[in-house]
Amino acid sequence: MESTPDERRKFILAELQSKGRLSTADLAERFSLSEDTARRDFRELAADGLIKRVHGAALPVTPGEQPFQGRYKIARDVKTKLARIAAEIVLPDQIIMIDGGTTNLELAKHLPLDLRATVITNSPTIATATAEHRNLEVILLGGVFDKRSQMTLGARVLEQIHALSADICFIGVHGLHEEYGLTTAGYDEASVKAAMLQVSAEVVAIATPDKIGTVGAYKFAPLSAVDVLVTDRSVRDNPTLEKVSAKVLTD
Repeated sequence: MESTPDERRKFILAELQSKGRLSTADLAERFSLSEDTARRDFRELAADGLIKRVHGAALPVTPGEQPFQGRYKIARDVKTKLARIAAEIVLPDQIIMIDGGTTNLELAKHLPLDLRATVITNSPTIATATAEHRNLEVILLGGVFDKRSQMTLGARVLEQIHALSADICFIGVHGLHEEYGLTTAGYDEASVKAAMLQVSAEVVAIATPDKIGTVGAYKFAPLSAVDVLVTDRSVRDNPTLEKVSAKVLTD
């Protein structure tokens, strides 16, 4: 019996959720299709923002493509839980680089109120969230304010980062994939994130389950760039975690 586009659509999304990748050849074989038809199915799903197309295959799309306010509402309870775990990594008197993003905003809120340290961030929202932390010196990187990501970006931010040296960096990721590494939604975001990694002695990524095994538009580092990954135990069987050499912390 010939398959319908809706049946194939459901199959594609289910396969990506469970396996993290589906090739056009595998889809064509599964439903006795031509590869042209399989590619058309992928194109239509990609146009709807439901998958990420790569050469000869499809990958799960990251929710990080949404604007900041939309992302902030996703998995808020999980973000809070992971932020508390990540906050315990920080030591007194460290220079802490905190990349922008909704999960890192939760991290900033959960730093100990009596922590004595220096925080460097490109997020005005994160800087404001530390207002009650009296012993924190906060350095806000100045540049062009991007309304979608709620970060300062651009050449001026890059110049400032390259003049710094941080003990630890909490990097924001929109996607973390075994093959495509650490990805984000914006070109300028990727440049800033890559620069932050270069000047930091230790790199921590806090990733909610919806980011594990997904891919954003721009890659900024391989998985090996992460020293500590803080994530939820629900993703312990995700194939991406098998490729992670970082120390993995879960609740």
